[in-house]
Amino acid sequence: MPGTPHPAADALDELVSLLRPRRQGAGSFRGEAPRVQWGVPYGGLLVAQALAAASTSVREGQWIRSLHAYMVQVGVGSEPVDIDVHRVHDGRSSAWRSIEVIQHERLLLRMDALFATDAEGPSHQAAAPVVPDPETLENVGATLASYDDTFRPWDERSPFDLRYVTPPPRLHTSGEARTTAWLGATAPPPEDRALAGALLAYASDHCMLDSSLQPHGLWFGEGSASGFSLDHSMWFHAPARVDDWILMDQRSPGMRDGRALGTADLYSRGGELLATVTQLGSIRPPRSSRPTPTPEETR
Repeated sequence: MPGTPHPAADALDELVSLLRPRRQGAGSFRGEAPRVQWGVPYGGLLVAQALAAASTSVREGQWIRSLHAYMVQVGVGSEPVDIDVHRVHDGRSSAWRSIEVIQHERLLLRMDALFATDAEGPSHQAAAPVVPDPETLENVGATLASYDDTFRPWDERSPFDLRYVTPPPRLHTSGEARTTAWLGATAPPPEDRALAGALLAYASDHCMLDSSLQPHGLWFGEGSASGFSLDHSMWFHAPARVDDWILMDQRSPGMRDGRALGTADLYSRGGELLATVTQLGSIRPPRSSRPTPTPEETR
């Protein structure tokens, strides 16, 4: 397991508790807010809380297969959210759910999720890239410690330890829109397959737009770009797991008009393809190089 017992283990414990939303009524849940340092809810947490709530509504043995979420409005990071789970269809082996995450009557996120039982059938996967072991790399917080202008929330005090294989965008400009990083839980999570799916959904949003920054010499932080997620989709190819390091092989097929598409394959340390993730994000250049937005401009 990555990491050793330290305050980050408390952060993982807190995250696990956040991914057990309190039932308020039939199909209604309350998701608590974590301590945040950027003022607004983390999109990955909203997706994970929505998935955790929906997972309680399906039959035993039905597991998450795919989810598609839209980040509709920005909320307040220090306040809880209400999660409404709607039953769309229950089949013999599959179940569809639609989930809304609301804060003070503001719709923050809308998500659809497909669950299904395990079944046998033909299988194939792309091979994982050959990269250095995570133990030979350092946490991104240490890598970027001297860059006060850079947004770096995933340090050693976080639930997950993020270590870049390729240099992070702040340190490297490349014509190839691709980045690779290891991600590892900072303490052993509970053995719970549904919880593992929610934790993987949370982790998958860590650096999905990095590959779109690389070709342009941009990074998230002061004097460079700002950005936020517009949608987030996942396809689960194997049982979700976060009990060891996960390799995130990320690339950006394209960006136009500040709308960047990021996609990533998530592999276990043993090379098993766990999930594929895509995300559309808004990338905004430094304020000094863009016109003042008009009142009509929206997400």
